[in-house]
Amino acid sequence: MLYALRNNEGRITGLSETLQDGAEAVDLKNPDVLAFLSLNDDKMTPDAYLDSSDTGIARIVEDLVELMVSRNLIIFTDLPDAAQRKLLTRKLARKLINQGDETEESSESASILSDDEPWI
Repeated sequence: MLYALRNNEGRITGLSETLQDGAEAVDLKNPDVLAFLSLNDDKMTPDAYLDSSDTGIARIVEDLVELMVSRNLIIFTDLPDAAQRKLLTRKLARKLINQGDETEESSESASILSDDEPWI
């Protein structure tokens, strides 16, 4: 079951799988639910939405893996080699993007394998 919270104007402001005070049961195909999820466009299908959100979800998963490793919930080297390589490569790319226009970085601070990285 899906539950919706609405504001004073009747627009959905949140969805939950658990009943909360002031929430009402709604169907996933309810027009208000689709509008909340931005699926009310004829061109936007659930498949298209998932495809368009993949990049954001990938970043969330990367951050989640980094958090879990930093808290010793998982060991980075226990991940499959291919996953380690992808995560390290993406972390390096994100680090380079975050450096922006800074042209003078030491080679140690630009290294993906430096000791100051908590999850490597």
